[in-house]
Amino acid sequence: MPTKIKLSNPFLGSNCYIGSNSKPVVIDFNSGETSPPPPNKPIHGSAGTLEFNEEQTLLTLSGGSLVNNSFAAPGANGCGGLFSFLVDPFVNSLVGLPSPAGTNAAILEGKLQNAAAAAVKASE
Repeated sequence: MPTKIKLSNPFLGSNCYIGSNSKPVVIDFNSGETSPPPPNKPIHGSAGTLEFNEEQTLLTLSGGSLVNNSFAAPGANGCGGLFSFLVDPFVNSLVGLPSPAGTNAAILEGKLQNAAAAAVKASE
């Protein structure tokens, strides 16, 4: 999953990102065990459980956990507008960027529900 992470507050401005369109943070999530470079240790994801409602019109996937701890993160860019040449290094020093593979972790948890459009309209 190529990602660009936006950092936003009045000081940073509206164009402060970790990653970019040309150099995104790439996080290949999986539900199994990771094999990251050191110093990170393996972590485990989970596929979750699949359930249908009584009418078999709604599919729910819950309890899953997608993980990755072997991705690199580039430095911030565009922070502080015209003063990004000063603010970007400050942001990087605060959050430890750029950060090599083996020093980051991402865990994506949530619930996914899928239904046909007709079933959604009928439920309203």
